Amino acid sequence: MKITPVRTQSKGAQRRMAAAEAQTPPVDGEKAERRLTFSFGETPENVIRERTLEQTPTGYPMHIRSQNEWGEIAKAVNQGIDSHLEGFTQSTFDSKTGKCLIHPKEMTTLLRRLYEIGNDEAWELRSSILETLGVEEV
Repeated sequence: MKITPVRTQSKGAQRRMAAAEAQTPPVDGEKAERRLTFSFGETPENVIRERTLEQTPTGYPMHIRSQNEWGEIAKAVNQGIDSHLEGFTQSTFDSKTGKCLIHPKEMTTLLRRLYEIGNDEAWELRSSILETLGVEEV
């Protein structure tokens, strides 16, 4: 069982967060945006939540064409309510068309579970989703 500490940050965590908020220059004419970098699996849930709500307030749409990726999503979603007392109740998944709409409040659950699955396919999917939100894990 994992115990989550109260949401206070140490001075070291505050410095890492400030350093991660440094802007990177736009690439190929892209609009400049604040890109963040964290160690793999260490992106704070509040960053994911804020980015998701800011960029996709009505839900994060995905069209999954890979059977392997769909399998990883199914593993993450079919766990039901987990030890964090979280599950997927507002997101939609259509296995026939491969389309998903991840509710903004459930994105942290999906990304955490993809990390916990612990295989390359799940981790790649997690990294790809985070990249679209302007977060890089290294």
